[in-house]
Amino acid sequence: MGTRTLFFVRHGQYDTSDGGRLTPLGREQASATGRFLTRHAFDAVWASTLPRAKETASILGGILANAKRVRCSRLLCEGMYTKVEGYELSAAERAGDRTRADRAFEMLFKKSRTDRTELVVCHGNLIRYLVCRAIDVPFARWMRMTSHHCAITRVLVRASGSIRLCSYNETGHLPAELVT
Repeated sequence: MGTRTLFFVRHGQYDTSDGGRLTPLGREQASATGRFLTRHAFDAVWASTLPRAKETASILGGILANAKRVRCSRLLCEGMYTKVEGYELSAAERAGDRTRADRAFEMLFKKSRTDRTELVVCHGNLIRYLVCRAIDVPFARWMRMTSHHCAITRVLVRASGSIRLCSYNETGHLPAELVT
């Protein structure tokens, strides 16, 4: 049995009026993140199906040596799992988001037969939810967690199945003017 190392990257800054595409700043953030991640070899690259994540993953894949093929999954899409003021979701929508996020957890946080390093490009709310679940804290706590564009979160899934959060929301690879 091996260790699965997961690198989660939140997508770059985007513009909702442009169909969710990255802004020029978002493309810069993704490029800087890709250059930083070149020190790692990735066995798999995953991305949400939403434009901002797919575009970020494409930029990363263009920089990283063996990350050219990106697997897109709807399980990695954005979602809201607790009530946020000004953003109302029905109970059915929240339950659907939670079910999808739990399926993403099951897909990513499983034991591996070999040592693997995987890159997952997705959304801040999902990353926060997955981290809370990984470290076994109440899901509502994700509301207290900051999530920057192109920040990196690293998680280990050991051969025993135990999960270790190594870092959350790292932005040290980004120049200060790119942190949003």
